[in-house]
Amino acid sequence: MNGAGWISTPRSRGLLLAALVLSLVLGAAFIVVDRLEADALQRDIVPLTDEQAVHQVVGPARQIVATAHLKDAAAGYAFISCVSENEPPYQAVLHMSFRLPQGDWRRRLDEVASTMIADGWANASAAAEHFGRKLTSDGVTAVLQRNVDDVGFATVRLYGECRNTADHRHDNPAWTEVSL
Repeated sequence: MNGAGWISTPRSRGLLLAALVLSLVLGAAFIVVDRLEADALQRDIVPLTDEQAVHQVVGPARQIVATAHLKDAAAGYAFISCVSENEPPYQAVLHMSFRLPQGDWRRRLDEVASTMIADGWANASAAAEHFGRKLTSDGVTAVLQRNVDDVGFATVRLYGECRNTADHRHDNPAWTEVSL
């Protein structure tokens, strides 16, 4: 028998066919189970109303201003799509700026982060993009950093959960100012 002759035996063909069928069945089962789990997770997620989503970021922003004694704090929020440019679900995102004292701005940002941690926030498992601190609390993520456009200020960006299913494609104005 030559080297390729083994494949022409009925036993070899049956074994190859069984391996192919088993691979197809396991692959299909994996896809079906994965989709069922994803659908179950989507059904278990309770959507947030616009008011709840806004409160999820505005409430912590006000608390940070009060406990960390931030000076000249100003903020605004918008609804940002979590999956594309315009499709739901959305998350409320708040950008807040505050004045930094002259001198050691890093120390001041560390003080703000320490105040937040004492108030229930925790360091995030992933670091901030390139600089700054990243903290989390109750589904909200905060990124603290020095303002690159005006070094006399720092920014805190608060990101709520992706649970708002309202249509925000045509919000006007997109950003809403908040008094802190």
